[in-house]
Amino acid sequence: MKVDKNPIQLIWGIVLSITGVLVILQIPEKFNQMGDIGPNNIFAKICFYGLGVLLIAGGFRKVINEFKSNKNTPSISDA
Repeated sequence: MKVDKNPIQLIWGIVLSITGVLVILQIPEKFNQMGDIGPNNIFAKICFYGLGVLLIAGGFRKVINEFKSNKNTPSISDA
């Protein structure tokens, strides 16, 4: 049984991970721009850091699953 893998899934996983890293890197700058409210709002910081971590973890999970599924697919020489 031949299974064609969709390269878009791999690209999507990479994009998710990069987006998570960029979210985490932008948090200090955005909260400093808020003025007096920003540095003291710990709950919002925790939420944004959590969002970034979830994006990174989801992207890595998708990439790892794509590589694992590529190992299990039969090649042309196996047929």
